[in-house]
Amino acid sequence: MSELRTNRIVPRDGLPSGSAGGIIQVRSTTKTDTFNMPSNDTNFHTVTGLSVTITPTRSDSKILVMYDMNWSTQNGHCSCRLMRDSTPIKVGDASGNKIQATGQIHHSGQNDQYDLEQVSGTHMDSPATTSAVTYSMQVGTPYSSSYDVYVNYHAEDGADLSWAGRGASTITVMEVSG
Repeated sequence: MSELRTNRIVPRDGLPSGSAGGIIQVRSTTKTDTFNMPSNDTNFHTVTGLSVTITPTRSDSKILVMYDMNWSTQNGHCSCRLMRDSTPIKVGDASGNKIQATGQIHHSGQNDQYDLEQVSGTHMDSPATTSAVTYSMQVGTPYSSSYDVYVNYHAEDGADLSWAGRGASTITVMEVSG
């Protein structure tokens, strides 16, 4: 004998207008390979393979973005930012020459080039569209073109050492009825 019990069923297109909180759709991507930012560059670069596209079904929907990225550097200040298409989101306010970033790491010269750091978090976005939207992570070294950024590995990777770890990074997005 089978039983199905529920307090309520939310339609695929979300809750009726005026209510909120129903999950309409979920998209996710996990990057398991590596990425190294181009050298001699101070621009931000999109991490290849770490982006996910979602097409909201309603223009009043919110998009819950959950992200984590393993990254490292062996020299200097490195920044990352969460992006919606070409727009940085979840970054700090502008203040003088400071970089508006989602996260930042710094190599201090005390063997931390062997460490994989993780930036992770959530952000509730309001894209106000029913067109496809792409969420991604960018990394950059705006302070100096001589710095390096590594995603999912670190500078000692080429030595093939048994203690040298590799990581994975993920972006998951959920359309939430507004």
